[in-house]
Amino acid sequence: MRTIVSICCVLSVATTRAPAAPQHGIAFGDASDAIPITAAKILVSVDGGIATDRPVHARADQVVMLYAAVQVAGHWYTDAPGYPSAHPLAKAPGATLAWQRIEPAAANYSNEDETGFHFTPIDYRATALDASGTAIAADVHPTLTPDHGEGLGTMRFQIVVTQGSRTIASPGPEARRGRGSGGLTDAVTRVSIRRDDTYLGYLTEMYGQPYIWASAGVTDASHQSEHLEGSDCADFVVYGARRAGKRISYTWTGGLPSVTKLLAAGTRGDDGVYRDSLGIPVPFTKAGDLVLFPRHVGVLVLDRGVIGVLDDQDVMMHTLFDSPKEQAIADSGYADKPVEVRRFK
Repeated sequence: MRTIVSICCVLSVATTRAPAAPQHGIAFGDASDAIPITAAKILVSVDGGIATDRPVHARADQVVMLYAAVQVAGHWYTDAPGYPSAHPLAKAPGATLAWQRIEPAAANYSNEDETGFHFTPIDYRATALDASGTAIAADVHPTLTPDHGEGLGTMRFQIVVTQGSRTIASPGPEARRGRGSGGLTDAVTRVSIRRDDTYLGYLTEMYGQPYIWASAGVTDASHQSEHLEGSDCADFVVYGARRAGKRISYTWTGGLPSVTKLLAAGTRGDDGVYRDSLGIPVPFTKAGDLVLFPRHVGVLVLDRGVIGVLDDQDVMMHTLFDSPKEQAIADSGYADKPVEVRRFK
């Protein structure tokens, strides 16, 4: 609870941990040309725009395409739109390529244990993408953890190119960010697809990323949440506010009152309705307001149950020992705790 985009992924043949050659691949290039391919990367284009090699953020109503690119004798070959001085991939030496996701193997990590605080390395695994072209649509559905986003969220990608007995790959699980992080560098292609341009929409970019108890960073800019490695509950809600333009530092649940204003507070009755100290039902204020419990926080999404008032059937978005998801307050594990409804200042 403490204290972004298409990407360039380049890796030379001489790596410390070369990836295994894929069992099958997509053929490209001129089979009669045997000049060595020396590097590979992925370029990303949104709605047909100029491709980039930086992390990409896009909305669900936009088309995000991944393009393979290879380097030969200092020149890049790719079909990505607008990439400067590139040659068509068909004119590259003959080879095959395979697409892979680079995804977290677990949905729950902790930066604290009996020895104290440390950045726990996130276990990233390469999983095969069922793809049949040298350019494919970005698919952010996770396969190793629950798919709460259903097409929304963040995913990293890799290509593995096989040329004869040689294997060349764009950066993958070995490309660690290092100090102040448990995740990967921005050299690993990262695509984030959000629902829309609202606060709740920006929060959906974190779907598919793990819960990290005591997520942190040396600075706000280097924070794990800022790099979409994952977050704890407080950093999750702050991430969305920062993406929406708020100048807020990452903090823990106890720090949220200083950057929010109190709208209402209460406790749950036997009928599931939250009431204040005078017995008056706490209102369901609006989607996007925070519901702050002792040592946990979520964001209101949908008014259910008794319409117009806060009750345990209302749906909130949060992360707790699992990647972010929408869940009824009754199923969150915090429904019986006192609650404050708050809004970012």
